[in-house]
Amino acid sequence: MTVHEFSKALPRSITICETRYVTPPPEVESELNPRIRNLRQLALSFANELDPAERGSAVMDSYDETRAEPMIIRRAKAAAKILQTQTLMLDEGQLIAGRVQRLIPAHYGIHSGQEWKSPVGYPEGGGRQIPKDAPVSEAYRKRWEEWHKSYVSVWQKLNRLVPEEERLAMNAGVYHSGGIDWVHRNSRFQMLLEMGIEEIKRRAGEKLRSLDDVDRKPFYQAVIIVCDAIMDYAGRWAEKLDEMADIEDDAARRVELKEMASICRKVPRYPPETFHEAMQSIWFAQVANWAEASGSAHSFGRFDQYMLTFYEADMESGRLTEEKALELIQCLWLKCYSTFDFRHLTVGGVKPDGTDGTNELSYLCLEATERLRTPRDIAVRIHKVTPETFLRKAAAIARMGLGRPDFWNDQVTVEALTKASIPSEDARDYSPIGCVELTIAGKCNSRTMGHSINLAKCLELALNNGRDQITGKQIASQTGETLNSYEELHAAYRRQAEYFIRLAIKQNMRAYVLQASDFPMPVLSTLTEGCLESGRDVMDGGATYNPSGVNLFGVADVANSLAAIRKLVFEEKVISLDELRNALKSNFQGQEQLRQMLIHRAPKYGNGDEYVDRIAAEETAFYCDEVAKYPTPEGGRHHTLIFGVSPGAVYGFAKKLGASADGRKAGDPLAMSACTAHGTERIGATATVKSAASLDYTKAPGGISFILDLHPTAVAGDAGLSKLVSLLRTYFEDGGMEIGLNIVSDEELRKAQKNPERYSHVMVRVFGFSTQFISLSPELQEYVIEKTKQMC
Repeated sequence: MTVHEFSKALPRSITICETRYVTPPPEVESELNPRIRNLRQLALSFANELDPAERGSAVMDSYDETRAEPMIIRRAKAAAKILQTQTLMLDEGQLIAGRVQRLIPAHYGIHSGQEWKSPVGYPEGGGRQIPKDAPVSEAYRKRWEEWHKSYVSVWQKLNRLVPEEERLAMNAGVYHSGGIDWVHRNSRFQMLLEMGIEEIKRRAGEKLRSLDDVDRKPFYQAVIIVCDAIMDYAGRWAEKLDEMADIEDDAARRVELKEMASICRKVPRYPPETFHEAMQSIWFAQVANWAEASGSAHSFGRFDQYMLTFYEADMESGRLTEEKALELIQCLWLKCYSTFDFRHLTVGGVKPDGTDGTNELSYLCLEATERLRTPRDIAVRIHKVTPETFLRKAAAIARMGLGRPDFWNDQVTVEALTKASIPSEDARDYSPIGCVELTIAGKCNSRTMGHSINLAKCLELALNNGRDQITGKQIASQTGETLNSYEELHAAYRRQAEYFIRLAIKQNMRAYVLQASDFPMPVLSTLTEGCLESGRDVMDGGATYNPSGVNLFGVADVANSLAAIRKLVFEEKVISLDELRNALKSNFQGQEQLRQMLIHRAPKYGNGDEYVDRIAAEETAFYCDEVAKYPTPEGGRHHTLIFGVSPGAVYGFAKKLGASADGRKAGDPLAMSACTAHGTERIGATATVKSAASLDYTKAPGGISFILDLHPTAVAGDAGLSKLVSLLRTYFEDGGMEIGLNIVSDEELRKAQKNPERYSHVMVRVFGFSTQFISLSPELQEYVIEKTKQMC
């Protein structure tokens, strides 16, 4: 089947089809040169896609051939097989070689491809049958269904180890704990740019020859396999580009293809010398990362810092112009394109020595995003002396309604990392990965999603003496039926939370140990500082730092509920605790007046009300302190992320949570991350950011997500832009860590629902990522619209 035949064969529910997704806003066309305009159209229509079964077939072939070898060798050879067998395709006019599969969504609620991505593209995930609408041949389907019976994945092994008490808690929606991470990563691109792959291979070989420890030899052997595979892949591209040049009729394009072939012969084998060479080198590394594991969240780190020397040298020599550099950046952006994107790239902020790192490339990265109008996860780091022109540029792009960039406060973020024992020089070099998770690029094990916990469920269990309000099952210890004061209730809630945090961490610990043996990351380890020196895989403690991120969400839900109980039950005594319990158990049936009192009379997080904001801050700090007590097996620390992760988390947990004391009905969505609950912002944006800034984010070194919804009219014109910049500065001065902006009207979203072909360019910020609004499931679209209705 040809590429074009394959694209046509994809089911409409999965295909990002041309008629639905290529319509740009009118101003885009005039800002792009012909090359980029064409590449943008090809990206938006998902033309020339790789066969999603190609990777799966290579993995099964390799695993079948290497059954007797150590797992780290098997993983390295599987990645090598993918690079050896990948179909080489180059879009017309593209200046960067190499391709990853882009038809792979990451979260439930975004396309239907999530149902088939793992068994089709990632068979080592194991356990799932391929849905009928998956775009694969019957031969592949039959092979997979037989193959996965004999291959026990790390996830299947972990599931078998879960004790009944933990399974009961997870099924009840108190927490989800996986501990295994194969997605979120950030390589040390500086190693690649400074040494080249040949030198990394040489050092690994030197270590291997001098090593007496037999147990560590497979690690260095795996690194050598990875290095050879990456260099061979680049060599295949060099040959392919020469062949393309030989039959190219256009003289100018022929010269480009020959130059690209020359670049691929040089990098990433050797250190690059030009901006174009450096760009190609890091993209080859990203393709290798994709070959090893899911390609959805391989981030770029501080691109404007490590690429700056190449840009400056080329500009000084005359080899490069600003417009050509912008074109190359746009080519890279479109290589990464998906309907959503969380391959984070960081610009701005302080350098490791504490001075301002904002530079020409920082602006060019923003310019590329502004002109393309496609999802592009850019983290803009801000500090006290960030140039006003840079902040205004970033704010103006956010005002366009892309849901990006997200803004980070260097002062708070660096302090959070140093409190977590990261030296200040490295802490100043932080960058987000995935959605909003923090890492020190190429120096951490990149494990960011240990568990997610819903503190609102812990409160529900405290109110019901450890019984699930929905099922009536006893899933936790009895912390008291009679609670005579707020202090007694609060203590019972804390005991429940401590218990489930401990259970979640236990599951994480099993996963950490199991992943080290069963799901190592030799590609990532090859470009992670510390691994080559220690001879240990990144998932086995080989990195310089070994933290693990654990998620907290629904801060507003638990704070609002505690505030309502404290104020209305124990202080004002307008309702008894038993009356409240009965109303919650009945889901407020026949108790609408009481429900409205809970909604409107009790204070709500998001309005600058110190009464409830203090509770939110205290419970967040409690959780952060509690998880920090537990070290990882590699000697690292658990880093809290205040992050709702995904639609699956917020909706999944919500459906298992009964009615709550803030007036929320059973099954209604929970608040995302550090955001307010639906419909509770009553004063305006200033009050909302004041509440968000009241949390102590220096206790959350894993990162946070705070999304503020603003109506486009509120930030229109120069005056509106100045107000937005002032709001960002105020939020950071008050102690905020991160903020993402949704600046789109609910009216426009309704139009997009009715006419998706005309509104494919409309983007929204959801949870921690940006995506095309029309790519969301109907349920999630309604969630976003209802939230947007409450915007300031």
